Amino acid sequence: MFYTELSIALLCFIGFGRAQNQCATPGEKCVDIRQCSVLDNLIKKPNLSDAEIKLITDSQCGHIFGYPWVCCPLAIPTPRHAAVELPKPGVCGSQIDPRIVGGETARIDDFRWMALIEYTFANGRKGFRCGGILINENYVLTASHCVNGKALTQYHWTLSGVRLGEWDTTEDKDCEEGLCSDPVQNVRVAERIPHEDYNPNSASQENDIALLRLERPVNYTQWIKPICLPTSNDVADKNFDRQQLIVAGWGQADNGQSSDRKMKVGVNGVSLNECNLNNVYRRQGITLTSKQLCAGGVRGKDSCNGDSGGPLMVKHARDSDHIDYYLVGIVSFGPKPCGMRGVPGVYTRVDQHMDWIKANIRP
Repeated sequence: MFYTELSIALLCFIGFGRAQNQCATPGEKCVDIRQCSVLDNLIKKPNLSDAEIKLITDSQCGHIFGYPWVCCPLAIPTPRHAAVELPKPGVCGSQIDPRIVGGETARIDDFRWMALIEYTFANGRKGFRCGGILINENYVLTASHCVNGKALTQYHWTLSGVRLGEWDTTEDKDCEEGLCSDPVQNVRVAERIPHEDYNPNSASQENDIALLRLERPVNYTQWIKPICLPTSNDVADKNFDRQQLIVAGWGQADNGQSSDRKMKVGVNGVSLNECNLNNVYRRQGITLTSKQLCAGGVRGKDSCNGDSGGPLMVKHARDSDHIDYYLVGIVSFGPKPCGMRGVPGVYTRVDQHMDWIKANIRP
């Protein structure tokens, strides 16, 4: 592997510092950077953060024959960001309570946290291939396979932006029964953060979760709001077996084509054990874990292609007058064709990834 232009510049920038073999941290040795895999691998990255650059420069302890010597750390410290306050009920997850039937068009003001993920294709054209969920003004949550899945490499897709406030993708101005929404907000993505333990080649797709940091903060409006995340005991670590949940998106409709309008469907939770015993998944060598959940299995009521990364939600009564929507799952994968009787869809369980989410968002 060769050094990037940035890493070469850093190598040149690092000059004589501490005398060789004088490292402040016990156990560290002053060695040629090429003998320190932790920093040698780091300096070859194409885009270094300010913290990573500081770590490299602060580690230097000499300079011989054009290469720096560094006090080699045992590991790269995990950057600590200031704690980010997630939206509270009343700001997040609120809407007029919709009646969920099966496979019906959502109202124009339903699920205002939903996003469409935009890709730029090899021919330069753009289109939507995944869904996402707004969790605060800076971040959209989605599935990792929508960020670094096999399809992106195979077809040379580049994730380029998100769209918020959409209802009907064929109309410039969305109106329903005399109610018209504001124009959509198209926002470029500044940073893609797939889960580091997600394996695109795994049949089981564990840790299928990713964050998208937006290029600019989003203004909350009547049409754009964040969803509530399962941080409270009322929603976290719950058993959702046989409980009605809601999934929504612009994925394939009954005619096999992607829906122009946002759709919603009620699905019941299914036990993980029942899901693992399902013959369709067993034949594929799929073993699900507690970081995933299953829902559906009723013919014609399912998430489908294009819904990936979208929300699986539960309603929770805050009090007698207020119902909030919480994100419990992210659409990961399911049977083909979609909506097969007796074969539930599989979702990434969000409450089991809250520590990861909090560790990877910043103000």
